[in-house]
Amino acid sequence: MNLRDKILAAEDIPSELVEIPEWGVELLVKGMTAGDRLMLMQNAYDQVTQQVNMAIVYPDVVVACAYDPENGELIFSDSDKSELMKKASAAIERLAGVGLRLSGIGQTEQDAAGKDSSNIPNGDSSSS
Repeated sequence: MNLRDKILAAEDIPSELVEIPEWGVELLVKGMTAGDRLMLMQNAYDQVTQQVNMAIVYPDVVVACAYDPENGELIFSDSDKSELMKKASAAIERLAGVGLRLSGIGQTEQDAAGKDSSNIPNGDSSSS
């Protein structure tokens, strides 16, 4: 196998089991591919404020990175984003944080991208 083939065949997407006690489940969280990460950052970048809108990042990361540990399939789809943002903020932040870390987006990059936290929704509201 030549070097190109070896690189392209490498299983290089990290994954981690994450306990979500708020939901009573354990999920498999996988890092994003380079293409998925680029798409995420392009979608989340606000041209007006010139900042990353974390209200877009968190649900996008959860949709892209949360897998069923039993069958390896994605759990959520784009149509679940608004419903996910109604779930406990601790659970969503935990999942998104692991997904971001596994995707090579560390806290330093997150801090630099989203210094203005006013874009982060108050996801724990249960006003009826």
